[in-house]
Amino acid sequence: MSWQTRAACRDTDPELFFPPSDDDTAPVVARHLSAVRPVCGRCPVQTECLTWALDTGQDVGIWAATTPTERRAIRRQRLAGVPDPVADREPACAACSLLFPVPAVDGSLCSTCQEKGA
Repeated sequence: MSWQTRAACRDTDPELFFPPSDDDTAPVVARHLSAVRPVCGRCPVQTECLTWALDTGQDVGIWAATTPTERRAIRRQRLAGVPDPVADREPACAACSLLFPVPAVDGSLCSTCQEKGA
């Protein structure tokens, strides 16, 4: 996790990223998000942070300005083949935007779209 040494949050109070409530709709979580978003917005490693949080199943805390609920939604979308604009830089099908499960060349078509002749 060498990306952490370049994170904009490394000198920020970690408590800010871990609200005292698990309820994403709670006012205290909204206050934490309001304070965190500018930090994450200027972060040079926001993509790496979000990717790490998604790939390691982080279910607590704010990572790359996302809540646990938002990350669960991103994981569900990824499982359905829908890439996240921040976390997914992997090639996707040019016709349907599904993520390729194996390395591929960006702009290629997935097997389903190839069969359809898209």
